[in-house]
Amino acid sequence: MQSSSSLDKSSSDGLPNDQSQYIRHVTHRKNSTIDSDLGGSNDSHVNSKVSAHDSHLGHMGSSGLQHRHRSVAAAEATVANTEIPFSGVSAQDGAWPGDGPEIIAGRRHALAQRRFFLQIAHFFKLLILSVIVIMLLVAVGIPVSDNGVPAAGDYSNMQFDWQLDPRSYLKPFNASFTQYNVLLDAHLHTTYSDGVLSPKQALEFALANGYNAVIVTDHQTVDGALAAKAYAEEHLQGKITVIAGMEYTCCRIHMNLIGINESIQATPPSPSDEQIKAVIDKAHAMGGLVIVNHIPWSNTTLLPWGVARLPNNPSREQLLDWGVDGFEVINQDTFDLRSYQFIQDNADKLVGLAGSDMHHPGSSYAWTTINARSMSAEDILDEIRNRRTSFLFDPSGTRPVQSPPYSDGYLRYAPWGLVGDYFYGYADRSRGQYSFQATFCQNEVVDIHNTMIGWFLLWLIVSIIALQILYWSIRWLLLSLLVRPARRWWVARRHNI
Repeated sequence: MQSSSSLDKSSSDGLPNDQSQYIRHVTHRKNSTIDSDLGGSNDSHVNSKVSAHDSHLGHMGSSGLQHRHRSVAAAEATVANTEIPFSGVSAQDGAWPGDGPEIIAGRRHALAQRRFFLQIAHFFKLLILSVIVIMLLVAVGIPVSDNGVPAAGDYSNMQFDWQLDPRSYLKPFNASFTQYNVLLDAHLHTTYSDGVLSPKQALEFALANGYNAVIVTDHQTVDGALAAKAYAEEHLQGKITVIAGMEYTCCRIHMNLIGINESIQATPPSPSDEQIKAVIDKAHAMGGLVIVNHIPWSNTTLLPWGVARLPNNPSREQLLDWGVDGFEVINQDTFDLRSYQFIQDNADKLVGLAGSDMHHPGSSYAWTTINARSMSAEDILDEIRNRRTSFLFDPSGTRPVQSPPYSDGYLRYAPWGLVGDYFYGYADRSRGQYSFQATFCQNEVVDIHNTMIGWFLLWLIVSIIALQILYWSIRWLLLSLLVRPARRWWVARRHNI
């Protein structure tokens, strides 16, 4: 049994005064550190538990007290060797009870330094993560953009339920050409090359816009024309006449070879003069005619090269010497005045035709007018051979014009394609005119906008900093207006209970 004098030297809870104060200090320190992150205090709760604990000790006997002294000693050793988790914010801003001014200043400086480096590290983590995400977007988006997103419009079910009659409001360009029974589109494409309408749809579109004859001229093949001709003979007999042809396409010239039923093999992408003349001779040998297409488009200056779209395009004089039969004087809404005048100067050798060059259904601008003995393909071709043609021309184009619905494939892959297009915006990639022989007519040029990329990185850094400021501002508001008042209310409520 301990003597009463020994108990007098102990605190009221049965522990020596210094041990009791130390245990209370450590308990307060742990709870204050954990609680300070949310701005609250656990003092009332801790004190209530300590009081309950002390009351329990007051009813223990001397043997129980001796056993408790040994437990306290073990607990002190454990506490002394246990590092209190650092929460980022300490009680009294880094100061503990009993710390001197120099110790307090040093701890505050270390705490501020630690906070600063933690924020810098967090900023760089966000920056690196952003760069990784951007690289992943580039790695996926650019290949999708390069390989081609499916066409935006779904033309497969388009129908053209109107009927125009251009004769009701237009007159032939040649005022003396008043008698005609053929309204011909001398140049159009189907899905057999780069058109979006099937042969069936192309014929329906032509009928809706007032044509009763067409020359189907897909790039490098007569297959689309033969398919359209077969459909017209079976389903549209007496409504529209189809003349077979193809558009010979290379990097020097585009020519319609009309009135032939067999494809002429393409020459190299940049053929020599002799190779072009050989194509003209081959078409004539097959009973066809050769019409040179859209010279203004072919000679349009193409940037950044500063050369013609079709380099080394033969002159009209050269083409006349090589034996061509005529020129396309209207292509879409462009009137080739120079070619028209050249035809007038060589009226005994050349004919002029007007073509829509239809790839997508839109407005119609011109109709070749012919007065044929019948609506057969042979009789129409005879009039073209005899150079008896004129045309109707409406630069404003026809109405109505339809827009197709979006295709499911486009909606599915367009987000990635648009991502690729966005990053392509940081460079100018110019590939030139397509040759329709799996090559391009100009060398590819890539001009990277380094200044734009620099600004992008700068705005990325500014955005990350702004987001961090926004995050900490919202966090502070939540703590100040919600969390801390709620904790104070909860502590007060428990204290009252």
